[in-house]
Amino acid sequence: MKKYIKFTVGGYFYGYKTVEIFINGENAKYKILRCGLLDVNTKIFHEVKISNDWLKKIDALNIFEWKEQYFSEILDGTQWELTFKDGKNIYRGSGSNAFPEDWEKFLDLLDEIAPELEFIHRKRLEKIILNYSRESQIGYTVFEKLTIDRHEKILTLTKETNQIRSEHVYCIAPNHENIFDTCQIFFDNLKIEDNDPDYPLQINIEVLRHDNTIENVNSSYGEIFLVGLANFLKEIKNIVSDLTTEILSPTPAKIIPRQGKYIFCKVQFSGSYKHYTYQTDDETLSVGDIVDVPVGKNNEIVQARLVDIGYFDEYEAPFPVDRIKKIIGKHVPAEWENY
Repeated sequence: MKKYIKFTVGGYFYGYKTVEIFINGENAKYKILRCGLLDVNTKIFHEVKISNDWLKKIDALNIFEWKEQYFSEILDGTQWELTFKDGKNIYRGSGSNAFPEDWEKFLDLLDEIAPELEFIHRKRLEKIILNYSRESQIGYTVFEKLTIDRHEKILTLTKETNQIRSEHVYCIAPNHENIFDTCQIFFDNLKIEDNDPDYPLQINIEVLRHDNTIENVNSSYGEIFLVGLANFLKEIKNIVSDLTTEILSPTPAKIIPRQGKYIFCKVQFSGSYKHYTYQTDDETLSVGDIVDVPVGKNNEIVQARLVDIGYFDEYEAPFPVDRIKKIIGKHVPAEWENY
């Protein structure tokens, strides 16, 4: 059966790409008519072989059941047009910042035929494997392995101790597919600084990208591990919400005796990822505590989560000790509060 595809996609800021594809059995020819901002040959026919598996996948998209128009009121963004012929059947559709359900699968298939057009970004995350170990509160070691697979749309969580092993497999439903965007942002901005000596090397992350490059990260893992970690974990825990046990919980930092040093703490306010520094004389505070702190010129009392503790001699202190505000104390919530 012969098939014909003419597809345009793009936007005002990054140009439009257009490809015309002629398919006859397992033989295909394609011509690039426009290439956006990419530097590739246009208006030259290329010949490629395609597999039966590719043909089955394009049929499985049920393109003839797609709507003729997909529209969102968002300005600029991405616009597209598609003409798809299979025998005597013809589909013509278009969209602006809105897409069919199988849009990503469709782009994957086109990317296999004309990879130079980069319908899929070369650095898109395809698979993440995260291995993590921590000491439980009662003394044994917990090993956890988390796998997120974009192609299969599956999240797999394995938990193991010296006594039991369990594996939980979750299908990533459309309403949870934003986990892939969250992962992309998190790992694209991944920066590992010097490992915190209070946290042993606990985490190994393997990232597979669309261009088949593999990145490996080994790091300690604490409450302030990396910017973006909170969003990453939130998306994961939304999907595995049926689990009654904790997952990917950081090992608490060791409490080091003060020994005459100044104690500086970093805190994080609810809804913010920035950290702010305060001083305290309270050696009983620990990472994770909710504390009352003065904020602004009027020293309004606000609650924040303590995310780091440091001990300094006066000459090492990150701020002048006579000018830094102090933590008021550990917050005692009222019955109606839900911080």
